[in-house]
Amino acid sequence: RRTWNAQLGTNGANGTASLTAYWTGNAVLGLSLVGLQPSTSYPVIAYRGTCAKPTLIARLGSAVTDAGGAVAKSTAVSIRTMNAIWAYARTSTVSIKVGTGSLGHCGVLRFAVATRIAISGLRIDLPVIKPGGGYPLCNVAMYIRELSQPREAGVTMIYAHARKGMFLPLLERSKINNGASLLGATVRVWTSNDFVWTYQITRVRRHVTSLDGVFGIGPEQLWIQTSEGPSGTAAKLIVVAKRTGYEEAGHESAHPTAHPVVCR
Repeated sequence: RRTWNAQLGTNGANGTASLTAYWTGNAVLGLSLVGLQPSTSYPVIAYRGTCAKPTLIARLGSAVTDAGGAVAKSTAVSIRTMNAIWAYARTSTVSIKVGTGSLGHCGVLRFAVATRIAISGLRIDLPVIKPGGGYPLCNVAMYIRELSQPREAGVTMIYAHARKGMFLPLLERSKINNGASLLGATVRVWTSNDFVWTYQITRVRRHVTSLDGVFGIGPEQLWIQTSEGPSGTAAKLIVVAKRTGYEEAGHESAHPTAHPVVCR
């Protein structure tokens, strides 16, 4: 469902840690470490927050180095422990630390997120940013942090206002024959790890007023959401797409400069 990666030590000098969580609820912790004390047992701990201000979430066992101070192992993580991590990982920073005190090496667990969305034929091409609090910003699209990201199982939801230069073309097309002209259109989503993911629109859902059950949708899907208006009404337009491919992308194309502004 999601894979996080962390670099341990300055610029990853002590190696990497990965945490792969599966849809079934369990996970696997992978460690590839070097430059540690030889033949030493290091506790492995998941924290909420950054390495500078951590709060313990769960203990993930221990890692024992070989005679050269290295570790290469994978360890199962229980559903109970992974649920505890998910409770914070959906919306907060999570870190992992190997060792304690002067022997400790910590790194933030990071995962790829959507950074740009484009829809061919509609002149839609927007940076995608992490949402903040309050009313959604203009001149950008945003993703819902609690849901999935491209390539992950479940629903990735990217939303923006139905305004000129944003997702207005989707709303306009949806009003004609219930959006039939949108079916089959190509959507591209870039991610922070320099990939671009290609989708094809398969469904147009109008007048949606509830997202009940969205966490229970297992297959990978992209949902593109915008308002139907007028301002203050609950009904939304959701365009559903399935992934058809992916490829590596240039770093600049995957990291457009965003210029969000407060909507007026």
